[in-house]
Amino acid sequence: METKRKKRFFANHSKSSAMVASLALHAVLLVVALSFVAVTVVTKGEKKFESRQVNRPRMPPKKLQVPVKIKKQKRKPKLRQRILVKTKVRNMPDIKMPEISGIKGGLGAAGGAGLGDAGSVGFSMPEIEVFGVRSRGEKIFIALDSDKIMLNDDLGGVLAYQIIKGELAKIIEGLSPTTLFNLAVFDHHSATMLFPRMMPATRENVAKVETWLAPLNEFVEGRDAQAYGVATLGKGGTPIRGDFMREKIVEMDGAPPRGHHWYVPAASAMQQQADAVFILSGWWGVLRRAEGKWPDWPDPARRKWEEKVKEGWANVAKENEERAARGEPPMVIRDDHQLIRTLYGHDNLVAWMKPEPEWYYFTGRDFAESIYSYRKECASKLPAKSGISKKKRDKFSINVVYFAQKDIEVNEWEGHFEKLASLCKGQYRRIEGLEAIKSSIGK
Repeated sequence: METKRKKRFFANHSKSSAMVASLALHAVLLVVALSFVAVTVVTKGEKKFESRQVNRPRMPPKKLQVPVKIKKQKRKPKLRQRILVKTKVRNMPDIKMPEISGIKGGLGAAGGAGLGDAGSVGFSMPEIEVFGVRSRGEKIFIALDSDKIMLNDDLGGVLAYQIIKGELAKIIEGLSPTTLFNLAVFDHHSATMLFPRMMPATRENVAKVETWLAPLNEFVEGRDAQAYGVATLGKGGTPIRGDFMREKIVEMDGAPPRGHHWYVPAASAMQQQADAVFILSGWWGVLRRAEGKWPDWPDPARRKWEEKVKEGWANVAKENEERAARGEPPMVIRDDHQLIRTLYGHDNLVAWMKPEPEWYYFTGRDFAESIYSYRKECASKLPAKSGISKKKRDKFSINVVYFAQKDIEVNEWEGHFEKLASLCKGQYRRIEGLEAIKSSIGK
């Protein structure tokens, strides 16, 4: 019996088998292909940038803020001002200082003395320059030496003094109308102020300065060649009197104000509580105290002294006649001592003059101590401050312009002036001769 052979699956499904085999092969190839890493090399070209304007919103910068502690300020009193104007014919209005109300006692409580005696208001501190010396202050006091020694030929004579007067008038004219000022003129024996107290530098008050100073030490034909000093001032003025001696100065020889020269107006400036004081002088003065008795004067020396004094004054008179014929100012000699020193020399002065006792000459420090003491004493007598300005330390300065004879070396008297200015917070300047005076004045 013939057996039938059994057909296999792949023989029966040959097409399907081929497909399966093909899929299997592709799967194997896919697996193999996935096992490899494809690397692609990319070559970058040169980059090119194109500028494009971009509008961006701008924020305002913030200010740096620092925390500040603000102190609560006290309210200041309200001030009511009333300006009184007195009109004069053919003149500028005379404006008085404002009357301020609302403050106990007011600013003029010093017996009607005005603003100057009531203390500084503190609104401003103007600057003033006098012959190259500068200072600041609301209240200015200037003291001008008129002693005959200021008219010495070696210093520049009468002509130099006229220049000094003219420059001083211009300086005061340049002050602010709100500045308070006073002017004093002194010689060895006396001193006079233009005003009895500090006054505002108005046109009317400034005009009085020039009128008052005009005849002072002026060269007038026919006048006595020795008639100089405070006595030649114009009309007006208030003589300075009082006891200003404090500390060591109370022991000075001579009754006040005799023999106290520049110190009397300087002390008066302290009485008026001036901020800046200017002393214009050419001599320290006879500021001393005797330490013993006067010795006897030998007859030979006394007779020689009397002979040479008489002869010397005759020579001065003859010299002044010749000068007058040429239209020149006269030679001015202060006293017998300067006469002998000028005509016969210092050695003969010492040999012929009356012998003197030992002297204690008061120094710049002695006077500074007296000035500080007297100023403090005067300040305590003023009424209470108004309260407008803050309470501050009392500040003032004493400045010295020293007019020296030409070609004369610095002496100990000048050293006293320099020490005084230094201790009183001021400046000192030495001006030597006529040409130096001319070059020191304002252009």
